[in-house]
Amino acid sequence: MKKFLLIMVVLLNVQLNAQIDNTMYGLYRILNPTSVQLSSIDPLTGIITPIGSANTLSTTINSTGAALNPYNMSYTYQDEDSWLSVDLQNGAVLNDVTVTLPNTSGDFNNFRFNTADTNMYGLYSQIQYDPLTGSYTGDMRLATCDLTNGNVSIISPSSIAQSYTMTGSAIDPYLMVYYFESEGKFVGLDLYNGQIYSDPMITLMGNGITFDNFAYSCADTTMYGLIMENGVKALGKINVSTGVVTQLPTLLNFDNYIMNSGGAIDPVNLVYYFQTMDSTGIKLVGLSLLDGSVVSQPVISANGNYFDMYRIQSDCYQAEATRANPASASIKEQDVTINVYPNPVQEELFIDASSQIEGLEILQLNGTVIYSHVPNESSVHISLAGLSPGMYLVNIKTKLGSASHRFIKD
Repeated sequence: MKKFLLIMVVLLNVQLNAQIDNTMYGLYRILNPTSVQLSSIDPLTGIITPIGSANTLSTTINSTGAALNPYNMSYTYQDEDSWLSVDLQNGAVLNDVTVTLPNTSGDFNNFRFNTADTNMYGLYSQIQYDPLTGSYTGDMRLATCDLTNGNVSIISPSSIAQSYTMTGSAIDPYLMVYYFESEGKFVGLDLYNGQIYSDPMITLMGNGITFDNFAYSCADTTMYGLIMENGVKALGKINVSTGVVTQLPTLLNFDNYIMNSGGAIDPVNLVYYFQTMDSTGIKLVGLSLLDGSVVSQPVISANGNYFDMYRIQSDCYQAEATRANPASASIKEQDVTINVYPNPVQEELFIDASSQIEGLEILQLNGTVIYSHVPNESSVHISLAGLSPGMYLVNIKTKLGSASHRFIKD
């Protein structure tokens, strides 16, 4: 076993670091007069700052999804019938294209952007009529939309559900799976072929009757959401394979959450955000991913205006798929076992693999590479004595395959 000393790498690309940060962007909807503006928000103070000239972009929004593309610095959303792409730096409209559906009777909703392949995925649904029986049935399939021309393309070869619940959508960019809720199930769809990847029944352990407003955390590869029962009772996390929802320790007492905002996760500070409304106005609530406690709850609007469809720029930045497309594999991949321990770690990180490690790198959660090496050994350990406390990602490449692991430095 070889031992390597981690040396902090000083990045020369200052411009990239200045652009890709932890800013939260969204749509500021002013009710009188009606307007939609791209804006940023300080989640600690609730101060909303319009981007650029703050001209009205539209008067309506499709509240089931939006895309923040950190690679081309754009924010994209759908108004009544078109996709608008807006520059994050100056608020200028970069693209405005009509949404073109495979069938005029269909809809494309519940969409989510995937940072692993820069595509927008969502659910295409239509009502089909059977003239023989005189009955109507729902036909729902995974689809993707080309944001440059507005064309919606169906991926699923057949219908995968009859309906979906307006509790959110999320993508695991590593496994390449799109998640939504349908008829009490937490359904995962394979982004490669549109077929069902998993669909367990949702089971809540302890308080609550529903699991809503969920969001995927690339910081610890976990799905978080709100446990609901006559209001918000706690932050929880769901095992996407079994459907079991585990409640975080802190009990909450919020009357509601605002559905058209969605959940958002700050991967650097490990905070989940949602919005609620009470007598003081609309609040942006931040909950700790560690114990579910409230870390902030500023009032962001006392006049009825809304801040919707918010996305955090560094969330899942530079994520790469670790599960290959099964249809494109010409040679069956051999199984590779990789162990990374201890976790949390204080002094030394150990990596053992069943195959020779051809390369490894340690990254901050915003994608910054702070260490890389080619050990050409199956076992290595790295001194982390000089590394600041926090959560990090280690990417490991072997002759038989690759893997990504998250670890916490105490």
